[in-house]
Amino acid sequence: MQVQTRAEKLKLASAARREQGKLELKRQILEAAAHLFSTNGYEDFSLRQVAEAIGYSPTTIYLYFKDKEELLFVMAFEGFRGFGVALQHAYDSAPPAERIWHIGRAYVDFALANPVQYRLMFMQRSDYLARPAPECYTDFIDSFGVVTKAVAEAMKRGEIKLRDPQETATLLWVNVHGLASLVLTNSHLTPENIEPLFHWMMQMLQREMSV
Repeated sequence: MQVQTRAEKLKLASAARREQGKLELKRQILEAAAHLFSTNGYEDFSLRQVAEAIGYSPTTIYLYFKDKEELLFVMAFEGFRGFGVALQHAYDSAPPAERIWHIGRAYVDFALANPVQYRLMFMQRSDYLARPAPECYTDFIDSFGVVTKAVAEAMKRGEIKLRDPQETATLLWVNVHGLASLVLTNSHLTPENIEPLFHWMMQMLQREMSV
């Protein structure tokens, strides 16, 4: 067994610190970008603004992201990862008969809690969904797969009469996305009055799916 020398240990520790520093700076860049994106919107967002916000030169940003497009793409996949985790948690924590309801609620809650990322993911750059994920995001949860699985299980229990799990999951997705999008874009709808709307929508969907 080879024993590391003191110099080797110091070298490894130094490399680990540098790598941690890179990860922390990348996180700062993403957080600043999310804030600026929410403030300035899609068209006026720039890497120079991000650099100024974190106190670095634009050249530093380019060490981590080749351009604005790549930064936005990674921001979106940060959202997809958190979104998948939220839906999976709803699936895991709810009783089987209530999973679809809880997943729908988790969908809307994510949109309200993360409006910047949600807009980018599903409203402004939905084309990101068709792209291969960045290397560091290959393990993110398939959120549509979570919905489809819950629907297929409800069909087996006889709670849903519609035949195709994917088509039914799409129907659910369209409805919860519509509600979430309306709340994010319509000042007359607020998080406070979304609760009754969500319940009415889910009740109507359940009636339609059980026929």
